[in-house]
This record gives sequence, C-alpha cells and structure tokens, in this order.
Amino acid sequence: MTLYGHVSVVAPGMPLDRQQALAAAARSLGGSASVDAELRTARAELTTLDEPVPGLADARRRVAETEAVLEEKRERVATLRGRLQESGEPGVAETYREEIRRLSEVETAHVAATEALEDARGRARRAWDARERRLRIEDRIDALERRAREELAAAIRPDVDEAVATTPGSEASSYEAADPVTAALALVRVGRVRPPIVLACRRFPDAPTAETWLGCPVHRL
Repeated sequence: MTLYGHVSVVAPGMPLDRQQALAAAARSLGGSASVDAELRTARAELTTLDEPVPGLADARRRVAETEAVLEEKRERVATLRGRLQESGEPGVAETYREEIRRLSEVETAHVAATEALEDARGRARRAWDARERRLRIEDRIDALERRAREELAAAIRPDVDEAVATTPGSEASSYEAADPVTAALALVRVGRVRPPIVLACRRFPDAPTAETWLGCPVHRL
C-alpha cells in the first residue's frame, strides 16, 4: 500500500498500521531495502506456480466405467464363442464378429481412460509439489517483506519522530507514542503525497495553513 493509502483520510480514530505506514513513507521518497532484489525475484518465481491441482474423480470414474463395460463384453464374447463352437450357426458367427469388434473398441477406450488417469495423477503430483514450493516461497516473501519494512521504517523514523514533536496539537515526542492523527500528519509532512488528503481533524486553522505545513494539497472538513 502506498503512503496515500494509509493517510488519505486523517480523522480521529483512524486505523493506522504504523510499521507499514513508515515503510510506505520511506518508499514515497524513493527509499529502498537491501532485500528488494531478492523480493522481486521471489515474487516473480511465485507467478510461475499457478498450476491448479487437477481433480482425479472424473478420471477414476471413467476407468471404472470402461472396466465394467470391458468385463461385460468379455463375458459376452466368451458366451458367443461357446455357442458358435456348439452350433456353428451363421447368425451366431455374425453376432460373434460384431461383439469382437465392440470388445476391441471398449478395450481401446479402457486403455485411453487408464492412461488419462495416470496422466492426471502425474499432473496432480507436480501440482502438489508446486503447492509445497509455493508455500515455501510465500513464507520467504513474508520474511523478506518484514525485513524490508524494518529497514525502511528504521531509515525514516528519526525524521518522523522529529515531525511528531512539531505537529500542531501533538503532545507526543515520538511516532510510537503519538495518537493516530498526529502520526499520520507527521508521515505526510515527511513523506511525499501527491493527491489531496482529507483532513477531518481540527489541527490547522484553515486549508492553506495545513497545505503549507504538510506539503500537499488538502480537503478540509
């Protein structure tokens, strides 16, 4: 989130993630962290691991269905073979040949279904491996982001502490001890905010005074 995202509306009781807002203020001034390159690499790597885990239910059902039909056709062919050997009737021979053809088709379908299931299992294994890898990368990204925030916050904290002490209406001498409105105003003064912010607090007598002190355009409520 940009600094503006943290301080777009400054009002009593406003939420403020202090560590993230400090880091955002440092970023707004072009600040960087020692882990930025590693963080970009990890995020790029994460985008290559979007393969979903395929479901196996349909493939398993298809194998079961073709196997059931295959057994039925085999029994039918065996029965017709016996009848043909006993009678030698032309009609039985024709039916036997037709069932042999259908059996061949079912066998082909069953082989295809079995191969499709094995392929799905392979993709599932690869997807699960990718998922485990994703979790490891996400953990690394979280750690790198924490380190980046810590570095950026540490770099800008002295300036923000100084701004807190001079913020109109402030009774605090440090960023951590300041109320959210004071902390947000100090961040705006030290950082760089381009869009107008909304001031719903009575810290300045008028908008021009607020803009001069904050260094950005304001809408005063």
